[in-house]
Amino acid sequence: MAQINNHEFYGLDTDYVTKHKELFDFFDSQNLDVEINDDFAELKTILTSKDKDDYAYDFDSAFESYLDSATGFVLYLRYNNEVVATYAAKRLSLPVFIEGMKLKYPGSYDTIDDFPGQSAYSSCQWVSKDHRGKKWGRVLDHLKKNLCFDLMKCETNFAIHKSDLRDYHVNHLAYSNNQRLAVIPNGDVGGAGEVIDKEYWIAYSTSTEWADKQSEVKTLYT
Repeated sequence: MAQINNHEFYGLDTDYVTKHKELFDFFDSQNLDVEINDDFAELKTILTSKDKDDYAYDFDSAFESYLDSATGFVLYLRYNNEVVATYAAKRLSLPVFIEGMKLKYPGSYDTIDDFPGQSAYSSCQWVSKDHRGKKWGRVLDHLKKNLCFDLMKCETNFAIHKSDLRDYHVNHLAYSNNQRLAVIPNGDVGGAGEVIDKEYWIAYSTSTEWADKQSEVKTLYT
C-alpha cells in the first residue's frame, strides 16, 4: 500500500500514517493505495463517467465551482492503480450550504442551529459496484473526518443523506448526531438520493465527539 500525495497543502506523510495506524493498516490489508489531491474536475469526470448502476446520482454542485486548494480535498482509493472509491470535503458553513440547497431544491426546511467554528461539508462518496461490502467506504469516510479535523482544522464535519440511511451514518460512519433537514417534494437531491427520496437529514460530528469515539471506531477496522 502507498500514500499518493497530489495536494498542494495536505499530505499523508509518515507521521500522519503512524498517528492513524489502525486505519492505514486496514487499507494495507486490502492492498489499497490512498490518494489525496485537489483536482475536483477530475473527480467529476470519474463519477459522471460511471454507468447509472454504478453511480446513480448527479454530481454534487457544491464541488463544481472553483475551489482553492486550501479549502478542500479529494480522496481516492486505488486498487491495482484503478480508482475504486472516492470522497471529497470542503470548508463550508452550514447557513451558506442550506441557502444554496434551498435555491436548488425547493421544499419545507427545518430550522437547524449553526455549528460553532469552521465546518466542513463532505460528499461524493462512491465505491465501485465490484468492491462493495468490504468496509472500504466507511473507512474512507473515517479518514475524511480525520483530515477535516486534523489538517483543515474544522470544528464540525457534516453531510446530508436520505432518511433511510440514518442508522448507517450513525452506526457505520460513526457520526454522532442526526437531524432532519428538509422534505423535498421533487426528491433527487444530488448525490444524497433519488427521485423517490423526499426526506433528507444532516449527519454531523464535532472534532471533540470524533476524538471521544476513537476506541469504538477502531473496532470497525477489524
